[in-house]
Amino acid sequence: MQTRQLVTVCLMLTLGLPNLAYAQHGQVHPSIIFLSATLVFLMILTVYIVYKIRRSLRNHLDKPTD
Repeated sequence: MQTRQLVTVCLMLTLGLPNLAYAQHGQVHPSIIFLSATLVFLMILTVYIVYKIRRSLRNHLDKPTD
C-alpha cells in the first residue's frame, strides 16, 4: 500500500513540473515556479487528505455496533 502511494506521489510530481523540465537555464519566470510549487503542494495535500479520510472510514467501519 505504501509503495503504491509513493509511486502515485512521484507520478504527480513528474506530471506537475513539465514546464520546468523543458525550460532553459535562467529563462523561467518566477510566477511559473510559484504556480508549479503551488500545484505540487496541492497534489500532496490531496493525497494526504484522501489517505486520512480512508483511514478514518476504515476505523469507523471496523468499530463493533452495540
